[in-house]
Amino acid sequence: MNYFIYIFWAIVSFTSQGQSVISDNEKEMFLAIRTNDVDKIDSLMKIYPRSIFSIYAATQKKYLESATIDNIILDDSELKKSIKNEREKLLYQLLQGDFYLENVKNDSLAFSIYQKTLRKAKKQKDTLLICESYKKLISVLFKNGEQRKVFKEYLKDYTKHAYDLNEIAYAEYFLLGYKMLTVERDSAIIDFTDKDFMNLISKADKSKNKLLLAYSQQLYGVKLWAYDKDYSKALNYYNKAKETYQSIDTKVTSIKLFGILVNIAAIYIEWEKSEIALQFLHQAKNIKLPDKNKKDYILYYDKLIKSHVLRGNKDSIFYYLQLKDKAEKYANTQDQAKTVSELETKYQTAEKEKQILEEQQKVRTNRNWLIAACLALFLGAGIAVLFQKNTTKKRQLAEQEALLKQERVDNLLKEQELVSIDAMIAGQEKERQRVANELHDDLGSLMATIKLHFDNSTVSKKDPALKNAQKLLEEAYQKVRSMAHSKNSGVMSDQGLLPAIKKMAQVITETNALKVAVEDFGMGDRLENSLELNLFRMVQELVANAIKHAEATKVTIQLTQHEDNLNIIIEDNGKGFDRSKIETDKTGMGLTTIEKRVEHLEGNFTIDSILGKGTSILIDIPV
Repeated sequence: MNYFIYIFWAIVSFTSQGQSVISDNEKEMFLAIRTNDVDKIDSLMKIYPRSIFSIYAATQKKYLESATIDNIILDDSELKKSIKNEREKLLYQLLQGDFYLENVKNDSLAFSIYQKTLRKAKKQKDTLLICESYKKLISVLFKNGEQRKVFKEYLKDYTKHAYDLNEIAYAEYFLLGYKMLTVERDSAIIDFTDKDFMNLISKADKSKNKLLLAYSQQLYGVKLWAYDKDYSKALNYYNKAKETYQSIDTKVTSIKLFGILVNIAAIYIEWEKSEIALQFLHQAKNIKLPDKNKKDYILYYDKLIKSHVLRGNKDSIFYYLQLKDKAEKYANTQDQAKTVSELETKYQTAEKEKQILEEQQKVRTNRNWLIAACLALFLGAGIAVLFQKNTTKKRQLAEQEALLKQERVDNLLKEQELVSIDAMIAGQEKERQRVANELHDDLGSLMATIKLHFDNSTVSKKDPALKNAQKLLEEAYQKVRSMAHSKNSGVMSDQGLLPAIKKMAQVITETNALKVAVEDFGMGDRLENSLELNLFRMVQELVANAIKHAEATKVTIQLTQHEDNLNIIIEDNGKGFDRSKIETDKTGMGLTTIEKRVEHLEGNFTIDSILGKGTSILIDIPV
């Protein structure tokens, strides 16, 4: 990911929220989040005690204050019971997506959850949550720096749903950022002007959204710096963004402020004004970054090195080269902050330690016996500590070895269970094929021969008994053919997963007992045949469960291929269930067996079912 993509992702991550168009309290809640009014959020949270709204607001507030999201309670049964309407359910799903994005670092699964929320928000015509979903989806796409076609479609639809000046400004902000990324990646023709950025800044200012205003000012500064090489004008807008960020004063804005200060220093380095550059870098040094942003120090040290190159400070150059090397090696790890801190401390205290050692040398002659006694004491204590540590380490190693042995046993049992499941599925397919062949080749041929004899019989054609016999024979013959084709249906070599699922949905829908809809997005080339067969049987079993148990009238099957992941979502509007009270199916695959198959394929299997409100099952498979 190039430097510009990183800058833009840092700006768009967890953008502020839009206004509601339904409840006044909800409108105030989202307006407070959007304008970073922490006190207002606190007061409004009291209106929704122990609810999805209060937790959603608290989560966004926590991110603003600390630039992190943790302790999100997703599996709280009491919280789920408090969900009163579709909007609260969708807010809960957005929280799930945030959790997988920020805590689990599973961008693909978070993207799928945001997609699901967007689709349901559109069905509910909930403009507020449509915009919220789009902003999160677009942010993930910017982070990955790909999926250009998907981004254009999302941005176009997001612009259609923008319901106020704030959302319109965000849409224009994303569009300008995307155009800059495209030029950076493809050397395409530049189709944005200074007027576009000035219009964006004006709208952001009028929307009273200070954070969006700062983002827009910073983005314009990047354009002037990276594309126009107009350093004076870029410096002007960087300073404006810096002042706006300082007026908000949260952890999120302090992180953005760090990047602004480094970029301002970079401009003064271009002008060979190293002393001024070092002043801004010194300001940036006072901003403490969270662990996930520690890689920002790499660029910071790079600018320090260039500043000292201009000044000819060899010792400082060597020192910051060491720090930059350490930052690159330990980027995005918890050890990085500790390592950098230790290096800085050692460097800053080197002279002091040298003075202390000299002073100690002067008085050492008069304190020999005292030092000897202290050394003996410390030596004894050190031996005791080492002995204790050695004993503890041996005990830990023994415990780890026992755990490893148990893990090997568990893995062996799991492998044996998967082999049994594979054998069961293979046996079912083989038996299905054998029965189909016998019905078609043996019994079908025999009945065709009998029919031929009847047709050529010399007995009177007008005999009613003969006519009835011929009619029954024809019906029997057609049923045998139908059974043969039914038993032989599935993921055939000339079909594929998507056509097979669509065919299955058509057959079920034609019964008028249940409507099955299939939606696909980004489905490319065929998958490996055994994988297609496995996935088809899973989908077939889950749809069969909806027919047998859910009392549903509609089932939706969504297939989405995103980069190297295949996402399958199966939803019904049935009665839902409590999985802890469901017995394992002994005759078919069953939910437990399907979950193990997905786990064997290194995928994720998620069930979201609420009694009386339906069931959603999500399968995420790497392909």
